[in-house]
Amino acid sequence: AVFPRDPALFAETFPERSRFRFCGRVLRIAQHHGPRLGLAAPVWEGALALCRFFEEQRLDFRGRTVIELGAGTGIVGILAALLGGDVTITDLPVALDQIRENVRRNVPGGPTATRPQVRALEWGQDQGAFPRGYDVVLGADVVYEPRSFPALLATLRHLCGPRSVAFLCCGMRRELGAGVFFETLLPRHFRTELLRRDAEEDVNLYRVTCRQ
Repeated sequence: AVFPRDPALFAETFPERSRFRFCGRVLRIAQHHGPRLGLAAPVWEGALALCRFFEEQRLDFRGRTVIELGAGTGIVGILAALLGGDVTITDLPVALDQIRENVRRNVPGGPTATRPQVRALEWGQDQGAFPRGYDVVLGADVVYEPRSFPALLATLRHLCGPRSVAFLCCGMRRELGAGVFFETLLPRHFRTELLRRDAEEDVNLYRVTCRQ
């Protein structure tokens, strides 16, 4: 009587399937919570804020090459693909199965459909396998670990060309250095513009472009 009888409560992982509506589309997103995926499992507020920005601005990604970094569930890249982008969704290898599942659940197959590519990208190491100068670079809640900042900067510098625009939307976890990254480190290499601030959620959205 002391412990619940449901054995699933003691499982190593538990799946959660949620629905989100953006840009007139319903996104069905699986999140496999547990120690294996850790922070990559959930849909974070930064990803939802970035999707809301796409909706509010009525963004159209047709004819544009797009790459998402640290995608986790892939919700941002999936929405960009549904809005017409030629999208590559990336994260560490451990997260790729979850991303592929969500791509299958949301992007129709068939000869005329363009599904996003799903590829491993470890910042600071693998970026050379990707082309330079994507039209759009996306990152939601990718700024949370100060030890990863040099690798993230190196990856952004490789992927962004003179005509690229990056949208980075993150919870401002100042105790983990988010303020330092956006206010000190990133401006050394890029022009950085704060587009939106959600004070309640403490989430900022930045537009980032290369310095000439």
